[in-house]
This record gives sequence, structure tokens and C-alpha cells, in this order.
Amino acid sequence: MSEAVQVQLPPVLRTVVGGQASVNGVGGTIKEVLKDLATARPALGLHFFDESGNVRRNIICLHDGIVIRAQEFAEHNVRAGDELILTDALAAG
Repeated sequence: MSEAVQVQLPPVLRTVVGGQASVNGVGGTIKEVLKDLATARPALGLHFFDESGNVRRNIICLHDGIVIRAQEFAEHNVRAGDELILTDALAAG
């Protein structure tokens, strides 16, 4: 199986994982990594995925200096040792 990808969590999700700033997940795409984390920590899954199993649209990710939106998570490849930074998208008003 693949090596882990480090996922930096926003402060609001750190309480779900006992205060940890980051967690490790396994997968070949961002969505697969989030699914792995959701399996290991179901409370995170409630924040990552909607009732239909789709990634919640308010999540964005920074990977290698590139902003990746939720709808691109299934196609965006990651490698062992990569770091992802998750955050919520901000709505302009």
C-alpha cells in the first residue's frame, strides 16, 4: 500500500482529532486520502463528505502551492510524502 500523505487540518477540525494539527492518510488522489482519514476517524468524514458521499464543496486544499477545489479532489494526484493543507472556502458577499 502507498506511503502516507500528511494533511494539515484547519483549527476547527483539530478538536475532532484530539488537538492534532495534522494527520496522515493514504491514497493516490486527494479524495482517496480524505476517504482514508474518514474511515480511520469517522467524525472527520462528517466534515469532509455530504450524505451522498461527495466531498463538501466548501473544502479547498493547498497542494504544492496550488489551490485545489473540492470538485477536483478525485482527479488530483498526490504522492507519498506530500503535504496537503485543508481549509474552508470563503464566500464573498
